[in-house]
Amino acid sequence: MGNAGLVQLSDAPALPGLTFRFFRDERDFAALVAVIEACQEHDKVDPLSSEAGLPTVDELAKSFSEAENIDLATDMLLACMEEKVIGFQWVRWWQQADGTWVYYHRGRVVPEWRNRGIGTATLHWVEGRIQELVQAHGSQQQAVYRANTTSHEASYNQLLFENGYAPVHSFVEMGYDPDKPLPDAVLPEGFRLEPARSDQFRAIWLANEEAFEEEWGHRRATDEDYVIFLGNIVSNPGFDPALWQIAWHGDEIAGVALCEITPRGVGEISELSVRAQWRNHGLGKALLVHALHALRDHGVEHIRIFTDAENARRLYESVGFRVLTDYIRYQKSVD
Repeated sequence: MGNAGLVQLSDAPALPGLTFRFFRDERDFAALVAVIEACQEHDKVDPLSSEAGLPTVDELAKSFSEAENIDLATDMLLACMEEKVIGFQWVRWWQQADGTWVYYHRGRVVPEWRNRGIGTATLHWVEGRIQELVQAHGSQQQAVYRANTTSHEASYNQLLFENGYAPVHSFVEMGYDPDKPLPDAVLPEGFRLEPARSDQFRAIWLANEEAFEEEWGHRRATDEDYVIFLGNIVSNPGFDPALWQIAWHGDEIAGVALCEITPRGVGEISELSVRAQWRNHGLGKALLVHALHALRDHGVEHIRIFTDAENARRLYESVGFRVLTDYIRYQKSVD
């Protein structure tokens, strides 16, 4: 780091006016949003997506404030041309239930400055930063680099391939076809729906966590995760417990469909799960259909859901969802 607060990268391209620096303060969030907006047309950024859409400055600031294990002052690098931010790279980390330490990073460069070595230089910087974190955590032999892209980001996919990353997982964002009539909302015998009460939120959260505990990359939930979950509920203006579909079998929660309306007016089925002992009864499809009816009754036109399971994808397609975006998870071991 130089006297002017700049970061020197040994493999940075020799472009007049190009500099690199760390994140400074909240004013930089506007610059990050501007970079994402500049990528929208080229990378087919979906403005309605909560996963890879166009965040507002406040939304971006909130997401980083809630993110665990990232210090913006050391873990985010900005690429600037004549002091204008034209790209970024950041890293955060966590430990999976299987003991793997995941160092997840994300970068972008505006299209007009691509293919000049800027993305390569920031990728090498973040890998160096990750190696520092691995040393500090003592996570050698258990650490992996991880990066997500969409199938639309051809240059970033190529960059990761060229630097030794391999795809290890994928998931899709699906949208409901508004022209297709909704199936009838029925429940299999022996199950009932009850409105979600605030004193049941933790039990609902635990039931959903249990249902996903064997999923790829699942991270063991902590009390802090529940606090974050609860905080997201309270602070989300689109939260309405009437949208949640909670299926009971006797006095136990059998499955849940947690729905919300995003600030962009999109209905999102953020969680759909059935606990293991009540699977193969048609409960998942029933919860999905009830969720669609609830969102439609609230006047929502666009409805989204995410999945990484082929059987779930077939389920969603059977009621009228179609694939909008493929998300690819890349990974390589930290040497």
